[in-house]
Amino acid sequence: MTRALIAAMLILAAAPAEAASSTAVTRLGETVRLGPIRVTPVSIVEDSRCPRMVSCVWRGRLRIRAVVQGRGPVTLDDGVPLAVAGGRLTLLDAVPLSQHGEVPPPRAYRFRLRFER
Repeated sequence: MTRALIAAMLILAAAPAEAASSTAVTRLGETVRLGPIRVTPVSIVEDSRCPRMVSCVWRGRLRIRAVVQGRGPVTLDDGVPLAVAGGRLTLLDAVPLSQHGEVPPPRAYRFRLRFER
């Protein structure tokens, strides 16, 4: 082997592997594929996020129940990664926010999910 080829192989071997990541937007009852897994949000457990046009001391949180194919039901907390299928599944955010204390109907929600290895 030439020195250049050996040097290139050593550089590639030492380089950190980039994390494979996929993101998708879905809603209740809709299955989405994220890398090697399929996720179906099934219910909203808690949505205590601060409503639009309101100043809050605490930003609140969003928790949903989802079914992960091959694992079963899980609870996802916004921004908190969950170990699944050799990677991390995270509920990144959701729309809409409540407005003036009116809770949006469940079918109006759109969830942004990410799976990373």
